[in-house]
Amino acid sequence: GIAQSLNGFGEVMEERKSCLIVASAHEKGVHLGSFMQAFTLTSSTFNVTIATPGGVALKFQDGDDRTEKTMRWLSDFKARPLSRPISLEEVNASLYTAILLTHGRGALFDLHNSHGLNKILVHFVEAKKPICAIGYGVTGLCSAFSDDNKKKWCFRKYCMTGPSLHELSLLLEFGEIPVITPDFIRQHGGNFNPGRLESVHVVVDQHVITGQNGQSTLTAIQNLILLTNAW
Repeated sequence: GIAQSLNGFGEVMEERKSCLIVASAHEKGVHLGSFMQAFTLTSSTFNVTIATPGGVALKFQDGDDRTEKTMRWLSDFKARPLSRPISLEEVNASLYTAILLTHGRGALFDLHNSHGLNKILVHFVEAKKPICAIGYGVTGLCSAFSDDNKKKWCFRKYCMTGPSLHELSLLLEFGEIPVITPDFIRQHGGNFNPGRLESVHVVVDQHVITGQNGQSTLTAIQNLILLTNAW
């Protein structure tokens, strides 16, 4: 299992680079299948820390990815100390080489205006550290402004993808979403590049990697690992 392979590294783990995994604390939750894939890949390569707004425990959204395999993985994951998030507001961004914003409907509601995430992303952009955001997690990038007046979005002029307006409109909670990510990106000077519905689509622009949806998780994480190892 993951725990055995991690523990088997011993002192080598100290030499690994560190990745901050950001997840929503909202009741709408985190996508289990995408998170499982993302956590498994990142934790096999980096020292990982999970952070949520307020350090609230992860809640996984209901969905069709609740198979016997995923539920067994979830049970093992919850038994590990790593599964307990720290608060985004208390993160020291300088301790991490990479950051991953995970996929899940909850991210649409609580990451776009997170002050803790704002501070972390400003540091990452200034230092040109690898940033990866997947699916609804791309909404978290909307929190990053380099000025108190919220006029200078940190990702203006970056090319990125994320859930398309069509994909968002299919959600039952579409009318409740506080920020429509494609509109926000375009209105604040970014270049939004959507792919086909439910297709694997990843955009890499300098140190920023964005995946359109949960299906893009594997490809996005592979790019994050390559970029971070080269950093």
